[in-house]
Amino acid sequence: MSVKLYFPTIFLVYIVCNYIIRTTVRNRHKDTIMARGGITQPLVEDARKRLLARNVPPSIDAIRAELGNTGSKTTISNHLRAIEARESTRLDDEALLSNHVTDLVGQLARQLRQDARETIEQAEQRHQAEVASLQDALTAQTAETRQHQAQNAVLAQARDDLQAEIHGLREALSKLESDNRAQAQRIESLTEQVQDKQRQVNSLEEKHNHARQALEHYRGSVKEQRDQDQRRHEQQIQQVQEEQRHLQQALAVKRDEQTQATREITRLFTEVTETRKQSDQLTRQLGERERENRRLADKTVRLEQQVVALRQRKAALEKQQRVNDQLKAKVQQLETELSVKNELLDRLSAGNDSDEVDRVS
Repeated sequence: MSVKLYFPTIFLVYIVCNYIIRTTVRNRHKDTIMARGGITQPLVEDARKRLLARNVPPSIDAIRAELGNTGSKTTISNHLRAIEARESTRLDDEALLSNHVTDLVGQLARQLRQDARETIEQAEQRHQAEVASLQDALTAQTAETRQHQAQNAVLAQARDDLQAEIHGLREALSKLESDNRAQAQRIESLTEQVQDKQRQVNSLEEKHNHARQALEHYRGSVKEQRDQDQRRHEQQIQQVQEEQRHLQQALAVKRDEQTQATREITRLFTEVTETRKQSDQLTRQLGERERENRRLADKTVRLEQQVVALRQRKAALEKQQRVNDQLKAKVQQLETELSVKNELLDRLSAGNDSDEVDRVS
């Protein structure tokens, strides 16, 4: 093949391949668009083949009747033109191209179809991704719309509740205003009663002042009388205490004397006991000591005299003891009288206080 024929051939192949690619892409795109509407190019092509098999001209009306009277005539016409254009550009037409060019164009067509198929698949994938994205967006928009509808329903319910609450508040306000008017009337009545009570209180305070003055005068007289009684009672108590002190001193002296007498008696009893022992001893030795017997007899006489004196002194001590007992009884009597007088004084003081309280009340 010469160079002059090579470049036109390449140019022709380029034109044919470009036309095939564009036609294929356009047909695929139309098939996709028709698939969305319901009437696709394969359906139109099948209906056309059936009509040709029956020797029926494949007109637009015949194809539409073959499809069950569905689809628009414009869509069917577009599909027919695409099918006829595809059939008119078959590469196996020996009248147009030589075998070598046909093989070359066939290889290029197959490669171009493969590339076009990949491009179409990528376009379909992008289209499906866009459709899925739009579907997700539609789903999200639908969910958001439903959420907004739910929020609108909640807001409508809240609005109804708020209106009901406002109505209730208005009724409560009306009732409160009526209650306030009633309270104002009651306050006026209570104010008049308070003024009346204030006048009564002023009168009672005046009476209370008079009673207080009379009570103070009575308290002064009672206090003076009580002071006199208290001074007189204190003088009596001092006298009784003085007598008690003298009696206690006398009793202490008598107790000392009694103690000394008791000690003396004890000593004398001890001496008498010792003397008796000696007398017994002397009696046993009487035969041997006559002279000593006389002396002992004299001593015995003296001792007996001392015993008599001691007995007399003991009697005197016993008499003194009786006197001391009498003094003790008198002291106890005086203490009892003092206690009685103290109780009487306390009673008089309590009686004066109770009389004062009664007069105050």
